[in-house]
Amino acid sequence: MSRRTPIVTLLPLDDRPVNTGHVAGLAGTAGTRLRLPPAELLPPRGAPADMDGTARWLERSAADSDAVVVSVNQLAYGGFVASRRTAEPLARTLARLDVLRRIRAERPALGVHAFMTLMRTKRFDGAGAEPEYWDRYGRRFFTLSEETYRAEHGRPSAAERARAAIPAPFVADFFTRRMRLHAMQLACVELVMEGVVDTLSILVEDSTVESASTGEREWLENWIDRLGAGDRVRCLPGADEAGAVLTTRAALEHADLRPRVAVVCLDPDALRRVAPYEDVPVRDTVAGQVAAVGAELVDDPGGADLVLAVHPPGAPPRDWCAWPDVPERAGDDAALLAARLRDQVAAGRLVAVADVADANGADPALITALRDAGLLGRLAGYAGWNTAGNTIGSAVAQGCSRLLAADDRQLAEHARTVTHRLVDDWGYQTSARREVLATGTADGGGPIHRVARELEDRLAELGPPAGDFRIVPGSVCFPWDRPFEISFELEHLEERNDHP
Repeated sequence: MSRRTPIVTLLPLDDRPVNTGHVAGLAGTAGTRLRLPPAELLPPRGAPADMDGTARWLERSAADSDAVVVSVNQLAYGGFVASRRTAEPLARTLARLDVLRRIRAERPALGVHAFMTLMRTKRFDGAGAEPEYWDRYGRRFFTLSEETYRAEHGRPSAAERARAAIPAPFVADFFTRRMRLHAMQLACVELVMEGVVDTLSILVEDSTVESASTGEREWLENWIDRLGAGDRVRCLPGADEAGAVLTTRAALEHADLRPRVAVVCLDPDALRRVAPYEDVPVRDTVAGQVAAVGAELVDDPGGADLVLAVHPPGAPPRDWCAWPDVPERAGDDAALLAARLRDQVAAGRLVAVADVADANGADPALITALRDAGLLGRLAGYAGWNTAGNTIGSAVAQGCSRLLAADDRQLAEHARTVTHRLVDDWGYQTSARREVLATGTADGGGPIHRVARELEDRLAELGPPAGDFRIVPGSVCFPWDRPFEISFELEHLEERNDHP
């Protein structure tokens, strides 16, 4: 294994902490130097970036890097939100891929990993990151998406009625933007076939089994199969975890390591369930994320480098961002899973937990069971946030990064990163966010002080060694001025003298 510190350049999906700070923590765990764009090239709250400046920075940074990880949404459209709203002609956006061709020509041996999202169809009224007409017609577009898929697959459909319920110019705009993005995805597949890009992940965000997104994924997979490119191009659920997954992949490749990952689940049949916001069974999401990080699935935990424990989608499904409609559920399965994982850890195995029982937050029963079993400080990874793809990819990346931790500094960074996810996914998303949603404000004013206190309380509840950390005073904020995500920094108690 090379002892030189590898350099990975990351052009992230956007500036949110999960796409920047969280990835930096994993890179620190793996002993990798991570380069991120300067703040001026990642405008806050989804504002479009300077794409010419981004291309220049990427080319300069790639010149002495060992690998580059590139969000095509950021490179070609100026960001994740911008890629959903863009009205730019296809020819103009395709031209922005040429920087990758120049990088490959200059550095033929450089590892190049790209990812791009497949645009969602949000089921609610409210523009947010969508065009303005979503305020009035969002639910109707969701219905149109479902009915169009059914019609295209020869099933009974009310597609014409759904189309007629939306003004024709808006329907044309919706499908034109999807067509342009689909063409961009095909162009990225071509980059793989040209040898410009080594691997490409096409992330299906916020989908359903019957949707325009599912149809487009199926079209892409047909081309991937025809080209025999399935080992280099993958369609899988997710989005925000991709930077972490592919940066970890780059670190593993530098170390010439292909981890073996075994899945443990109390109810293997539950892996056939489709998690909320996704369009394939959870077992397929697991396989996709494990492949994306460059690892190999194996059957026997005894022969694995990492055990991935999957807490599968519950019945009925819960969504912690749909407060207050969160049904109660028995916690017996959580206690049984914790007992099994205690045996795995006692046998000397590294265990990462992917908690996909609920959407948009952790299962409180599992956190309690893991804490009571004394496991929280012994996990190689934990995630329980947003969608199943986000969670599984994050847990896999943490676990694989832990395999590369070679000294106390890297282990300390790993502990900080896992603790951060526990506080975010359980302390905020499942717990503190309910107060923010109840008050209806997330402007950095009054509620933020109460949220900060609650996060401190939740951190204390986790017990040791999470209790060895504290939240840096003044670091809690809403990075996009909305309650969906939070930002905060953790420091070890030994570092507290650095802060008043």
